[in-house]
Amino acid sequence: MSSVKKTPIAILMALALVLLTLAWTFSHLGVLIIPAFVLLLDISKRSGPRFLRLYLVMALWNATTTYWIANAHPLGVVATVGINGALMAFALWFSVRTEELLWRFPSFRAQRWMHVLPLLACWISFEQLHEYWGLAFPWLHLGNTFNGMPYLVQWYQFVGTTGGTLWVLLVAYTLHMQGTSSKRALWLFSAPTLLSLALWYFPQNEAAKTIRVAVVQPNIDAYEEKWDMAESAQIQKVDRLLQTHLGEKQVDLIVLPETFLAEVREESNYGNRPNDRLLHELLDSYGKMAIFGATTYDFQQTPDVFNRPYGDKYYTLYNSALFRNGTAELAFYHKGKLVVGGETMPFVQLLKPYLGDWAIELGGTSGTLGVSQQRTVFEDEQTGLKLAPVICWENEFSDYTTAYARSGANLIAVITNDGWWGNTAGHLQHLRFSGLRAIEQGKYVVRSANTGVSSVIDSKGRILRRLDWDREGVIVSEVPLLESKTFYVKTGNWIGKVAVVLFALLVMAILFSRFFRLKPR
Repeated sequence: MSSVKKTPIAILMALALVLLTLAWTFSHLGVLIIPAFVLLLDISKRSGPRFLRLYLVMALWNATTTYWIANAHPLGVVATVGINGALMAFALWFSVRTEELLWRFPSFRAQRWMHVLPLLACWISFEQLHEYWGLAFPWLHLGNTFNGMPYLVQWYQFVGTTGGTLWVLLVAYTLHMQGTSSKRALWLFSAPTLLSLALWYFPQNEAAKTIRVAVVQPNIDAYEEKWDMAESAQIQKVDRLLQTHLGEKQVDLIVLPETFLAEVREESNYGNRPNDRLLHELLDSYGKMAIFGATTYDFQQTPDVFNRPYGDKYYTLYNSALFRNGTAELAFYHKGKLVVGGETMPFVQLLKPYLGDWAIELGGTSGTLGVSQQRTVFEDEQTGLKLAPVICWENEFSDYTTAYARSGANLIAVITNDGWWGNTAGHLQHLRFSGLRAIEQGKYVVRSANTGVSSVIDSKGRILRRLDWDREGVIVSEVPLLESKTFYVKTGNWIGKVAVVLFALLVMAILFSRFFRLKPR
């Protein structure tokens, strides 16, 4: 790596940015994330304004790969460039500073395997922060980079996408320290790759049960037509599509997109409106079960951080998934991971005591919505279906969605809109993230996107059927119900938890040594 060390810093920064952008722009170039991080590690250890250099690269990386967020809200790009770019830069900068501080101690220098620990702890802890805090944005997690290469990451069924992040960092650090001739780096890269290829070509287990599914893509413009077009006309459009593709035949499950019903419904009175009955008659004509999206609300007697006043009581709005089974029973699930700025104001629990109802109203287009505290699995005894309702943005959260499989889900239904981002890389990456969820949980995914891409994805992350952007239609497919649980489902994201504990220990060790003025010996 001597040639890298002699390269001017400006050229290194430009090369790193190009590699990062290529890895995310072209789905089969994901492995370029590894040499990109080799360059970033070199940049982070050069003398001079390290943090500023890293921030420039990270901010531009966010801008070149997630610019399409501006189609939904311009402030989204400001947040990714300003906040996410700074957090990424800090994670790398702090890992190097920690390594340099620990390097003063001979016991640390002597244990070569420990040298990479600050990098792993800092970066993976940064990614874990994005899984849970008020400005959650897990899109650019390193393990997600391989969303277009499912044949390379079949081992996510053991360690999830956090394992992919660990892999990138280990290989990049080894190359940075030992150079391209390093046998250890070759082994670290090759072993998971060969395992994945073996799993990719290994036959899948036969499912005991299958169901026939109809995935509907109505292709209704998300900005105007969705809200201006009469709800009854949207229902009739789906009727026409199902009639065209099914005729007199019935399927077991119909999947409609997020917020298919445009008008707000009170949950306790749902089913009483003429359009509710029109939709139910349609669904009963073509299928035994159905899942579809709607905006719903219910009332409470006491205030909380999500609700708002209505006379002498309070109400909460939800982005909901509704499920009807063969007995016409109805079940609700409220989206648990909300889009910051679109569906929730960040840190609303902390800000509402100071801002009052402004904290709710400033949540975005819909105001701050309520959430389900636990995952709900929709079940049907007759078919054996145990359905995981994943609503749009939840698709990006690995550990969150895996809880469905832990609760017994045997099929994943992703209902989404995706029209907000326009015909950009955003909706395609969102589609391929569903493939990563399929690998992690060992389940098929049936995905209904309002404007595309709707699809059927198998448990290896392969897209079997799809309806592309700006097309209307229906995918009809036989889908297996897979009961087995992957190792990742059974264990959860243990790598992330270990990294957070390690990060906390490193911070405490540094503070302790500084406070007591400890000297190396």
